[in-house]
Amino acid sequence: MTTTRPIAVIGNANLDLIGGVLSDWPDRGTEVFLDHADSRVGGSAANTALVLQRLGARSGLIASAGTDTVGQMIADAFTGPLDRIARIAGPTSVSFGVLHPGSERSFFSTPGHLDSFDVGQVRSGLKDWPLNGAYALVSGAFAMPGLTEDCLSLMADLKAQGARVAIDPGWPGDGWTVAMRGLMQDWIAQSALVLINDKELLGMTGADTLKAAISEIAPTLAKETVLVVKCGPNGAIALANDQSFAASSPKAEIFDTIGAGDAFNAGYLAAAQAGHDVASCLSAGCAVASAVIRAFPRAKTALHLPELLSQGTSE
Repeated sequence: MTTTRPIAVIGNANLDLIGGVLSDWPDRGTEVFLDHADSRVGGSAANTALVLQRLGARSGLIASAGTDTVGQMIADAFTGPLDRIARIAGPTSVSFGVLHPGSERSFFSTPGHLDSFDVGQVRSGLKDWPLNGAYALVSGAFAMPGLTEDCLSLMADLKAQGARVAIDPGWPGDGWTVAMRGLMQDWIAQSALVLINDKELLGMTGADTLKAAISEIAPTLAKETVLVVKCGPNGAIALANDQSFAASSPKAEIFDTIGAGDAFNAGYLAAAQAGHDVASCLSAGCAVASAVIRAFPRAKTALHLPELLSQGTSE
């Protein structure tokens, strides 16, 4: 029987339709032809779970999908022994991503099944899950009203069952209101690992610079909590046990950065699962994210963590 700590990824799965590159918005009633297009399973949790599959990590996605054809596409992508995809009557949520020059993008999303995904369905999917000693990442909670509302109690349940809880919240739909900032602070207090990007941290703290934002949040972290801040092409930084760490991202020309942070999460967690320290996990996150987003359309081939780690930042 394997003793490898499994990774539970809990959160959103939907269909992503990606096209670009579009420099200017077209006039109404006209048609624009784009050079690139891709359709794929998306959503922050699903993105992370798919990369974990490619890394060969012992993991599973706990998510939902509609009962339409798109929902079946999502369910077919997650058929492993630890995957749990609840089917919700109705259409599956869809996100339309338009790529712009300079790696910028715009999104249009439909609510669909994500508005009906709640903690009750998560708990049902986790009934027979080996949570003791597992890593449990709650990803994209702000994208699902039912999960946002009860995420704190879910995180407490996960901890009570012996899981190491991680959070990657995404961006709140109504912005970083006082209520959302307070909720995020509560989530951080329950987390062993916080995975957040630089823009989210700036929004949450209201700080003008990343250095000021980190200085503001650092005193609120529990001693055992690791804070990871993803900085896109500038790599990532971490705070752990009163120490700071940094890793750079391999240099590459990339125009579709959608899911980069989710791929980083997979690399970081896979390295942690393999017993690496924070510095190596940070490097793994950067290396995996870079490898994933270089391919358009996204690849499905295996990724080898030791090989990616050995490449370091030499590219």
